Amino acid sequence: MVRMSTGRIVARIIIILGLAVLGASVGVCFQALRITGKPQEFRSLAKIVSARGMLGDKGDNTTSLADHYGTIIETLESAEIKRRALERVRALNPELKETDVEIRVAQTKGSAIFNILVTGREPKFTRIYLDALLDEFMAFRRQLQEQLGKTNGNLDVAIQERATTAYENVEDWVMPITVGVIGGGLAGGLPGLLLALLLVRQPQSA
Repeated sequence: MVRMSTGRIVARIIIILGLAVLGASVGVCFQALRITGKPQEFRSLAKIVSARGMLGDKGDNTTSLADHYGTIIETLESAEIKRRALERVRALNPELKETDVEIRVAQTKGSAIFNILVTGREPKFTRIYLDALLDEFMAFRRQLQEQLGKTNGNLDVAIQERATTAYENVEDWVMPITVGVIGGGLAGGLPGLLLALLLVRQPQSA
């Protein structure tokens, strides 16, 4: 039985580690370029509250309240309300440059509060668009209640917080860099192992 010399073992380790480090470095650089290459994004947040939910739904069952909440989210994210909001922005702020925006609505767990988050590439347009979305949503709910004969003047939803000043969305680097290090290290280390086995061979026995 022939034992591999310490020098050969060290040579193999150096090759494997060298390629693993190289791969990890490439992975980190790739993730850094991917993140920094993205266009700037800005976010504005607003909140509305369901008066019906705050009052315990006045004896209605849980299913109807869940449907009510679902309708609020669907309406806020609907193409019709988005279109109305854009038309409102165009009418009141014709000088603003339009940009694409993304709208996400989420209910705060265990409450009747809904968070509306709008993301866009231009901060002023993003904030103004969100305010327009709130106004058009409220107008829609008022019109709906009038059609249903609920004309007491009290809407079933209310604006709790209007659109905040749009802030820059900064991506968290920790997870992407970790993925780059691990993925790149494996991508470099595995070929390094094969290369080490090929280049640094065990001596043949006599």
